[in-house]
Amino acid sequence: MAKEKEYKITVNGTEYEISSNLVTFEEVVELAFPGHATGPDILFSVTFEHADSKPHEGTLAAGGTVTVKKHGTIFDATQTNRS
Repeated sequence: MAKEKEYKITVNGTEYEISSNLVTFEEVVELAFPGHATGPDILFSVTFEHADSKPHEGTLAAGGTVTVKKHGTIFDATQTNRS
């Protein structure tokens, strides 16, 4: 039986249902930029607020995770080119 998606997060203004309360940097980037380009000149930054973990808001680094609330954790992801 597949695990039910029980958590709702918002990434760049779009709501997503996920099955785990633990979200990685890479998962947020993939939701924000599906099939995103990668390379040494492509950088991503992710901020969050209303998380269940402490701190409740901040910056999520590559390789990092955040424990989200059942409903209402918000992520903002941006993609930039290194100049």
